[in-house]
Amino acid sequence: MKLDGVNMISCGRNNCYVIMGKKGDMLIDTATPQYRNEIEMWLTNYNVKLIVITHGHNDHIGNAAYFADLLGAKIAMSEEDISLAEDNLSRHIYPVGVFGKIMKKITLAHSKNNFAVLFNVNIPLEDGTVLGEELGITDCKAVRLDGHTKGSFGILHGKDLYIGDAAMNFIEPSFPAICESPKAARRSLDRVKEISPERIFFGHGDPIEGSGSKYRNMFIKKIL
Repeated sequence: MKLDGVNMISCGRNNCYVIMGKKGDMLIDTATPQYRNEIEMWLTNYNVKLIVITHGHNDHIGNAAYFADLLGAKIAMSEEDISLAEDNLSRHIYPVGVFGKIMKKITLAHSKNNFAVLFNVNIPLEDGTVLGEELGITDCKAVRLDGHTKGSFGILHGKDLYIGDAAMNFIEPSFPAICESPKAARRSLDRVKEISPERIFFGHGDPIEGSGSKYRNMFIKKIL
């Protein structure tokens, strides 16, 4: 697919993204410390002044404190996931399917020995929170997509939706493998259908694109 205007940083099985503005740039998610040097090298090409965290799992917040301090950037995240960021084992998760059972075991094992450095949330995300205006980024807002975690959010920039882990694309676009609330995750995917973005950018896996009925049918078939 064409990635015009998209700045994607792939870090193993994780993706981070940069949305550029006229006065500064926005980083979406920060991956794990394992990829810190690689991400930092990429970020020398940008002027990141805002870090937006889609949810509180360690593989998305692992470098948030470090990059906020290094770059003098503010952090935006849902306050509902602060307790999760403090301890990824603090809330129960449900596996979805066979792959979900595998993912749950990996997540629990990783979380027992890895704790992210805590950080201050400067901008609490709520549904519709406008993002990046002071950076010269237009038509960008937070979209509540809870279910994977209680405080999961997507970022809608024009017709592009950065979805975090509200859906995953390891093999094909699919329901999140682990959820705090599968029921809420289903509602969030219904909301994604209503938004009907032209491109979807996942926290895990390659982006997808499309438009009109062909896109909607593909999305319903593969995700729902």
